[in-house]
Amino acid sequence: MLRRLEIHAFASSVPVTDEGALIMLREKNGDRVIPLQMSMRRAVTLMARDKMPLPAQLPVSVGDISVMMLQQFGINITYVELTAVKEGNFTCRVVCHRGEEEHIIEHCQAADGLIISVISRCPLVIEEELLELQYMHKIGDGAYAMNINILSRRLLEQALEHAVANENYEVASQLRDELQRRTNEAADDSQPMELQQDGSEQ
Repeated sequence: MLRRLEIHAFASSVPVTDEGALIMLREKNGDRVIPLQMSMRRAVTLMARDKMPLPAQLPVSVGDISVMMLQQFGINITYVELTAVKEGNFTCRVVCHRGEEEHIIEHCQAADGLIISVISRCPLVIEEELLELQYMHKIGDGAYAMNINILSRRLLEQALEHAVANENYEVASQLRDELQRRTNEAADDSQPMELQQDGSEQ
């Protein structure tokens, strides 16, 4: 089941990291929140674009241009769906329709998908299973825990250094495992596909 998400906090009111900003997305009519990392440039574009009335007089971002081009060809964006987490970042698909035909653009960066969702005023959604896996758990007054798989490699390495310095070896072990998993995953992705004798991919 798809759950709709809304922007809960912009860059100016959420923690800023070395990677940029964290945008908090909250389940519509619910309490679960997931963090989405994006560059400060994208976050500023998002804030500016969200407050600008439609139709815009001039395109202010690549997202504006993309949406306008699709509309000129009669293609309407139906929704943007967060689909997976890879290397600490959400990926998404953009689902469009042209008449009765459905077109899906896969493997997009979620930050770009969020901006397109805001520009086109289309829903941003996520499957219930993925939301349940990735939402932030409250651990105290105003404190929340994030899953380590949505942290960037740089933040993982910084957290590992901090855990070792504080002799928190259980956390350090979990962080090492996540870093190793990503290294192995990247190595698998870089392997060329084997070809059969007729030249087709296996």
